[in-house]
Amino acid sequence: MSIIFGIMKEEHSRLDEAQIVYREKISCEIKGSPRIKHIGKKDYLYLVKRKDDKVIYKYIGEIHSAKAVSALESIKRRRKNEESLKKVQKDLKEVKKVLRGKI
Repeated sequence: MSIIFGIMKEEHSRLDEAQIVYREKISCEIKGSPRIKHIGKKDYLYLVKRKDDKVIYKYIGEIHSAKAVSALESIKRRRKNEESLKKVQKDLKEVKKVLRGKI
């Protein structure tokens, strides 16, 4: 039983470290949801965020500009990291159940 306990302890520490790394990666990326508005004959990218009870739109630029493309890529990376963080947290919860608070 001690071999399994040791493996689970290692898995717990690995998941803890992964959780920290994913949170750091998420904090480095752009926050908000992309919103494309069609104005005239062009499309423009805005970031939509909530600040308290207000919804704030932040202008990024034309949809095909370098700034807009990099913002969309950043949002895509953030969402991917958020999904990975959720998986790690789920696995961590299961490991804690197996260890039954003995860490």
